[in-house]
Amino acid sequence: MVVAVVGVLVLATACGDAGAGGRAPGSAEARAPRVPSAPDLPGFVAGIGFASDGSGFALLAECGRTRCRQRVAVLDRGAQAWRLGRSPLPDVTGDLGITAGLVVLGPGRALLTDGTWPAPDGTWFTGDAGRNWRRGSSEPSGSTPVVPEGGVLVEDCLRVDREDNGCERSRLAAVLPDTGEYKALATQPPLEGAVRPAGEAVPEAQSGLVGAPAEELLFASGSDPGSDRPALAVSEDRGRSWRLSPLPGAAEHGWGARVVGAARPATLYAVQPGIPPDEDDVKNGLLALYRSTDGAHTWERVWKHHKGVEPRSSLGIPIAAADGSLTVHGEAGVWRSVDGGRSFTGSGSRGLAGSVTRTPLGYLWNDSFGAGSFRISADGVHWTSFELGQGN
Repeated sequence: MVVAVVGVLVLATACGDAGAGGRAPGSAEARAPRVPSAPDLPGFVAGIGFASDGSGFALLAECGRTRCRQRVAVLDRGAQAWRLGRSPLPDVTGDLGITAGLVVLGPGRALLTDGTWPAPDGTWFTGDAGRNWRRGSSEPSGSTPVVPEGGVLVEDCLRVDREDNGCERSRLAAVLPDTGEYKALATQPPLEGAVRPAGEAVPEAQSGLVGAPAEELLFASGSDPGSDRPALAVSEDRGRSWRLSPLPGAAEHGWGARVVGAARPATLYAVQPGIPPDEDDVKNGLLALYRSTDGAHTWERVWKHHKGVEPRSSLGIPIAAADGSLTVHGEAGVWRSVDGGRSFTGSGSRGLAGSVTRTPLGYLWNDSFGAGSFRISADGVHWTSFELGQGN
């Protein structure tokens, strides 16, 4: 039962929104990627992803009263406009909602998943930019000793919980970039319980972030076998081997952890999400922030939840920018730290502030209301915007 971790991303005209770390006026250093707008594409964006060369895919849903038609849009490398590709996904009827997912595996390569969690009803792979799709498997077949370049780590659920709405025990699997096949990772992280992908840190040449670690690090989250508390594991060789990376003082009621990219100097941040015990109005709670300057060998907890103190929540991942700042988009606004996550000040408007993910092209921000508004940045400082689809 494979659960894919799906990324989302976007871009277009120059944008100076302070909430996303907008472009400095007159800056000659701005180097944000640019993606053409396509507000005429049918429906709203249900998923979007990009490859490092600027090409990308978008999953669209055009919904009427009783039926949603699912489409795929494709952005070819260097193209000035998006095009509609073929879609293998069936129409959705009744009140099932959109359950499809999109995983971009590289230039011209993507995987579509369809079906409710924990196991997709089906998967389809394209290696020719959406012109043709091949039906695939939703279960791992065999194993792989390594996550290939361009491959994606996903969660393979082995046992659901008693409520049948979550995974109680899982392992890691890899989606192969050339075929879209699922393979169980031969060497699993030294973690227990629900073991899930927890992000990666890539070399500076790939990420565009100043001071990123020299090696690529893959992360997984789960339970520490010794303490049963949430912990991380890290691989420096694309999953061939793993080492435990404990988080000091991690809350027992948290939802694992997530590592975000490097800032200056070579700094990693880990986020522990969860429902705060004393905040009834928070859905995407932020329990703690951790910081590492030695490649995740040790972590320092730099921020801990306190009732009423923002940021109380985190939507997506924080932005660890090249200027050394850390920005959190939450349910009540945007919050920025210039002291390594130890304190935050409000930045921009209040209310739902959108969410951020990481793609091979950079940080991707999308609005909270399905309006089709996006921003993208290679360094977390300079951003461009774009509009895609007709919104909800």
